[in-house]
Order: sequence, then C-alpha cells, then structure tokens
Amino acid sequence: MCALHDELLLLGEVYPDECISHADPSGGVTVVVRITPGVGFNVNANKLIQFTLTIHCDSQYPLKPPKTSIDNVHGLKDSDVGELNQILQQLGEERKGSPVLFEIIDFCREFIASNVPTVSCTICLAGFDREEEAYVTPAFHYFHKVCIGKYLLQRELDYRQETSDLLAKDPYADVPALRFPCPVCQVEEIPYSDELVRCAAEA
Repeated sequence: MCALHDELLLLGEVYPDECISHADPSGGVTVVVRITPGVGFNVNANKLIQFTLTIHCDSQYPLKPPKTSIDNVHGLKDSDVGELNQILQQLGEERKGSPVLFEIIDFCREFIASNVPTVSCTICLAGFDREEEAYVTPAFHYFHKVCIGKYLLQRELDYRQETSDLLAKDPYADVPALRFPCPVCQVEEIPYSDELVRCAAEA
C-alpha cells in the first residue's frame, strides 16, 4: 500500500481540485476524479464533455487491478461510456502488478480530448462535427450554435409580434419581459447572444 500512498499524494498535487480520495474500513481506497478534456497538462477552458470517474483499489492493489465506474456523464453517448468502461477494465488487467491510477486518469482525459460531444443537438437531433459548433447550457443541454441562434431569433420575432398584438388591443397593457427559456427544460434562461443570432442569420 506504500506505492498507493505515493500515488495518492502525487494525484493530490497534480489534480488538487479534481481529485478526492478516502480510505474504507476494509483497507482499500476509493479515488473520485472529475474528468474533463485534456492530454497531459493541456486543458480545454470550455469543457463540453465531463464525467466522474471512481476508482476503487482494495488492500491487494496493485497486485489486484482496481475497479472503475463512470457516473454523472455529460456530452457522451451511452455507447461511448460502455466502450470506455471496457477499455479501462482491460487496462487494469494489462497493468496488474504496477501502479496504474495516473494511466487510467490520463487515458480518460485523452478519450475526450477532442472536446466534441457525441450526443445530439436537442433541436435538430443531428450530431456535432467540431467543438466550435457546440453550445452547452449550465444544465448540460446541447445545441448547435446555429440551432440555438435560430431559436433566439425566432423568440425575439414572436415576442415583437405578440407585444404588437397586445398593445393594439390595449395600449395600456403590461408588456411581459422578453425571455429565452431553454427549449429542453423551459427552466434555464438562455442568455441572449448577438454572436449566436449572427450565426443563425448567416447559416
């Protein structure tokens, strides 16, 4: 377990904000890491894909490979998560007897290094080809920038028409504020963006 202790210390230094570890009564250790795109020390500022990786090492680690699980996934299809789970299991078996925590974490970050979501746009239902095409809300609802731009533009046009009709009937009517609720949940507010509207207008 001395080797594991050294690994955990180094993990805490390299990933101070992303990595949490705790021991369990059986003598094992569970490591929880927030995985975001990156290779080595290169990290995308706009994290379109992320998930939580849990690694459990029992008291026989590294002679016994660790168990891994992936949760709280954003931006990856279920099939991609399944593929990654299989690869991590194989990696653990292949490296049995050697420290492997860094290798597992680095592989996960490399797996999503392109930062291109594999889920579909929830407006047009098509996929994403490039990182620059994707727009993601804080609640992780994914759209093409063109699609969400068209939505903002149409909402603005509808609002103007509705306001005009309302005031035509009653010049003193209270005019509601213009809102851009998320097309998926209707709870989040999408901030108006000239850039997104321009993308839609130029498409």
